[in-house]
Amino acid sequence: MSQYRYGLKHSLLLILLSLCMASCEDVINPDLPTSDPQLVIDALLGYNANNGNPITAGQIKLTLTAPFLVNDVPAAVNAQVKLIDESTGQEYPLSESETGVFDLGMPTLQFGREYTLEVMYQGETYRATQQLVNGTVIDNLEQADGFLFDEEEETEVKVTFTDIPNQRNYYFFAFGFENFLVVDDEFFQNQQLTFSYFYEDINPGRLITVTLFGVDKDFANYAEQVLTQAGEEGNSGPFSVPVSNVRGNIINTTNPNHPPFGYFVLSEFNTRSLTIE
Repeated sequence: MSQYRYGLKHSLLLILLSLCMASCEDVINPDLPTSDPQLVIDALLGYNANNGNPITAGQIKLTLTAPFLVNDVPAAVNAQVKLIDESTGQEYPLSESETGVFDLGMPTLQFGREYTLEVMYQGETYRATQQLVNGTVIDNLEQADGFLFDEEEETEVKVTFTDIPNQRNYYFFAFGFENFLVVDDEFFQNQQLTFSYFYEDINPGRLITVTLFGVDKDFANYAEQVLTQAGEEGNSGPFSVPVSNVRGNIINTTNPNHPPFGYFVLSEFNTRSLTIE
């Protein structure tokens, strides 16, 4: 059972996988389809003004696709990663804090500039160019006493935020436990919105953190597709095991017929935390 439920239209389901046995003694070893590993580039970088001391947070995580039923996802080894400020031409080589996780050496992002992510891996170059997308703040995060199915197991948390005025906006929420939600402001433009999120089996004293990212339409569509397939196939979200037939925005410039999985996102973010009572 998942650790949460929420009251909007999305929910992610876990699927239990099992191997079949022909008898009590003989185990069937299924002949599962295999393919060459593909590079997965998960790159979500966030900006926060931080009261005049701006920070850039996030990471570029490089992994490889693994055969079906293999639990361990291998990291991509010996890759080179950098960010390029297209306005100045300045390059920012990034370093790993652990194998395949590049999060050291980030520049301070600025609005109105294009940044290119460049990944070099096994003789091929992967690139994507994005601008920083405006976000908004979480106005309030509070515990409530409602429930969906089970009053004893569920904890309601109400999230309130105000839409950025006079433009079409898309938001990406992270609720912890690798669970996410995409919100389109089509029906609450220029207004404040409050919605409920239901955690399951959260003990009193537990600290929860909710993060709100401003994203563009392309990433919102991508995340919607991935979350839908994740619900069908048992994955956790757009930054976990890649699902089939969902193309990101990163291009293999060396071999266009060998694209990676994943997406490059630059987002203004805001975070609020709450201790469950």
